[in-house]
Amino acid sequence: MESKQFSIPEGYDIPFYDKQKRTFGQIIKKIRNTILGSLAFYCHFNKIRILFHRWRGVHIGDDVYIGRYCFIDNYDPSYIYIENKASINAESMILTHFNPSEHMAAISPARVEPVLIKEGAAVSVRCIVLPGVVIGKNSIISAGSVVDKSVPDCTLVRGNPAKKVLDYNFLFLNDDK
Repeated sequence: MESKQFSIPEGYDIPFYDKQKRTFGQIIKKIRNTILGSLAFYCHFNKIRILFHRWRGVHIGDDVYIGRYCFIDNYDPSYIYIENKASINAESMILTHFNPSEHMAAISPARVEPVLIKEGAAVSVRCIVLPGVVIGKNSIISAGSVVDKSVPDCTLVRGNPAKKVLDYNFLFLNDDK
């Protein structure tokens, strides 16, 4: 099966939390995303969870598993890309935005950045994936990890912040990764 190829946009700056003014359309979109996200969060059936997330704008490939109680960012779910055969296990969080108060501007701008989970990647239970991260093809994120940097293909990472534990590229040499 061929992996879906997504066109990944660049991130963009957003107003700081204490400076935000939403239009009526943005308020309706936020309410819709909140309702669909809540339905997906509590849903017992994977296919229906995926359907709710797709309706929110999340780009999801084929044969994807999203566990119960996963939080997929509400601010701009269309910046999340999950390729074929990837799995995100229970109680994990995928975040696309960082929106502090303006007094934090010197540390980091308020931004939205895409998250890409490539084909066959596995995000274990209770992981947090931060904005701008790419999780490589067939990589594994160990339970409870906080991923703040991109992970190469065929790599096991764990911890807070997640650090490389094992590179298992050799297992896929004959398989065109």
